[in-house]
Amino acid sequence: MTRVIVDPGVLVSAFISSRRAAPVLLVDAFLDGRFEMVVTPKLVAELTDVLAREKFSANAADGRAAAYIAALLDRAEMVSDVPRGSIRTADPDDDYLLSVGEARRLDAVVSGDRHLLDATSGELPVLTPRELCDRLRLVP
Repeated sequence: MTRVIVDPGVLVSAFISSRRAAPVLLVDAFLDGRFEMVVTPKLVAELTDVLAREKFSANAADGRAAAYIAALLDRAEMVSDVPRGSIRTADPDDDYLLSVGEARRLDAVVSGDRHLLDATSGELPVLTPRELCDRLRLVP
């Protein structure tokens, strides 16, 4: 089964997007057991912090953000954060996703972030949400 780490930005997009968006399709497929997602304490902290921001307050009200994160954590594989790996990006704050992908021998990192997409290596691809949807044959 495909094992990936998903950039918190993709998870935020899924939380606020329309039903036809690729991030939403991915989260639904993950919750349905179509692929495995790895998360780390740093990733969960970043996701929690972003969803707590004022601009997401309407979406996150009434415990919806907490319930969303809990649903993801219920199915995700929690692994420890790892030291910085060999792949570097123009934004060092993104490097942890690549480091986890390398260390855990994941199939891919999923992101829409240009810094990560530009860092794709032969051993650890960085896929857009749409590219993973296509690989999993998910259709809107």
